[in-house]
Amino acid sequence: MSITASFLMKKKILCWAITAVILAGGVAFFYWQRAAPNAQKQADLQPAYKTQIDGLRFYELRQGQRVVSITADRFAIRKGKFGFFSTGLTRKATLQNALIEIYAAPPATGSSPGKISPQSGRTPDFTHLFAEETFSSLLPVRNIAEIEITPITVRLRDDDAVLASIFAVKATILLREKKIRFTGQVRVSSGDAELLTEQLIFIPETSRLQTDQPFLLKRGDVATRGARLKTDIFLKPGTATNQFRANRLLFPPALQPARAESRSLQKP
Repeated sequence: MSITASFLMKKKILCWAITAVILAGGVAFFYWQRAAPNAQKQADLQPAYKTQIDGLRFYELRQGQRVVSITADRFAIRKGKFGFFSTGLTRKATLQNALIEIYAAPPATGSSPGKISPQSGRTPDFTHLFAEETFSSLLPVRNIAEIEITPITVRLRDDDAVLASIFAVKATILLREKKIRFTGQVRVSSGDAELLTEQLIFIPETSRLQTDQPFLLKRGDVATRGARLKTDIFLKPGTATNQFRANRLLFPPALQPARAESRSLQKP
């Protein structure tokens, strides 16, 4: 076979190979185009959550003592997202219309300080709320950064006694920061005291409440308003630190008392 014939044969084989690759690519693209809408439809039909429980009833015990109980209309764990794709990593759990009761830790063995109250001087300990095992039977704690609840009622308890109640449109349990953030029409009640504000942070480790939003604090027939507040769960005046502002425009209408920062409420 001459050199020219050999060259022509190789050229023909190369052309056949290129043609085969182009045809194969065209067929693959055709099938991909047909399959893509179906795959998208399947993805759209799949729920955006990994877990969903309606009518949730959950409680955690430790050494025979209740730590937390949760009642909610619905609980869900949302799928994580990477661009347009769902991943196995989860980032947020949600609760709808939830009541969460958090129980103070019992006193140390051998001590008998009595019940927790504003007069006892005993600070309730809620640190165990953020122990890893508290929520481990409900959700994958290491993959969840926060639990979002709308709306929310929290009761802080010492056995059967309710020490304080917190109501809000929304709350976020920040598992890594170990605090709970309440937003929207926040109301705290403890005994004859009541606190109204639009945002509040509860820190279980210290049993402290704090807000940097305008607030109205009512105790008996005395009302106090201010721009920032730190206090305990009993809303005791001796533990509250705040900065008062005279400019009433800083306060939403719902939080504006009629007169000065501290005044007696007029009884009918």
